[in-house]
Amino acid sequence: MIEFNGIKSEAVGLRLLGKAEFSQAQRDITEVVVPGRDGIVLISNERLDKINQNFSFRLKRIGSNTLEQQMQVVKEWLDKPKGAFTSFLWAADELYQYQGRFISTTYSRENNVFMAVDITFQFQPIKLLKAGLNPVTVTTGSTLKNIGKVVSNPVITLTGTGNITLTINAKSYVFKNISGGIVIDSENEVVTSLDGYQPQWDKAYTWPLPVLGLGDNEISWDNSAFKVSIMPRWGVLV
Repeated sequence: MIEFNGIKSEAVGLRLLGKAEFSQAQRDITEVVVPGRDGIVLISNERLDKINQNFSFRLKRIGSNTLEQQMQVVKEWLDKPKGAFTSFLWAADELYQYQGRFISTTYSRENNVFMAVDITFQFQPIKLLKAGLNPVTVTTGSTLKNIGKVVSNPVITLTGTGNITLTINAKSYVFKNISGGIVIDSENEVVTSLDGYQPQWDKAYTWPLPVLGLGDNEISWDNSAFKVSIMPRWGVLV
């Protein structure tokens, strides 16, 4: 069973067949041929590449739907995120949340009761521990231990009014003229109001946005009028 964009595959009539195997996330490496030199020169692009994965299902009718009507339910389910990355859960890897998007699908009628369905999803190369997707309220001087295997791009909420310098592992991040609070999303590289609707980039005076390194992360700030919560988003390679 999978869950895509908050809806389980079984809810749209799909039963996952067999097992799905993921390829490991690969480094994006450019191979350069140099005239007069044997072999190749490798240049790292300092990034991990996307992963495409196929899943095979059997589709059955739900209620009074025909197979064609049930197929339409699946199409609407897959299209709802409009091609964007969204949450993807897989029962065989229950500790993690993937970021996946729908790529393509094929439907093959087996009989009047079942239809074979092959769906290709594309995944970001980092999967997130579910345990790191809950916001944690921190106190100044406290330590957050990165339980993942990669540098984390957290979501940090600063609640308060005024100026604040946030320090993580001796690296300082300055935010000024805050009114009520801001949300710093390091993964998506955005700063917004607390409700997420209003851009607040003018409040950020330090670039790049904060990250949480491997191991222990010491966190402090200089303005006691602020409260700080962090969704750490601990991750590992797919």
